[in-house]
Amino acid sequence: MGFFFDLPWRYATLPVLLVVAWTALWWASRRARMWFAGLAPAGAIAVVLLGAIQMLSPSDSARSCGTTSCPGGPADLSTRIDTLGSGPGALTMTVGLLTVIVATALMIVTLVVETTLMVRRHEKAERAE
Repeated sequence: MGFFFDLPWRYATLPVLLVVAWTALWWASRRARMWFAGLAPAGAIAVVLLGAIQMLSPSDSARSCGTTSCPGGPADLSTRIDTLGSGPGALTMTVGLLTVIVATALMIVTLVVETTLMVRRHEKAERAE
């Protein structure tokens, strides 16, 4: 759990924006809330995949080397492995993972609240009859 508290503030921007948008949608229609709750985890997974693609794609210096074995090029696998965690792909992937956690929690809360509201409306309609 200490891992999350050691991250810089910029890692939390997308999850915070997700919570702010989710909170604002409680004054919108039920359909909008349900669409948001359903699509937010898929969007967060897309961010994780984008980060993975960024991490695994060769850097510009590796492309300039071509097929020769220059330092940091395609032949130097250990150098590429060492630099995986230091680029923008790692940042994007970490933000995506945090967003997946937040989006999944928001989806669960939305589904529980909407189910509770649906049951209460149904009971109220039965009593009115």
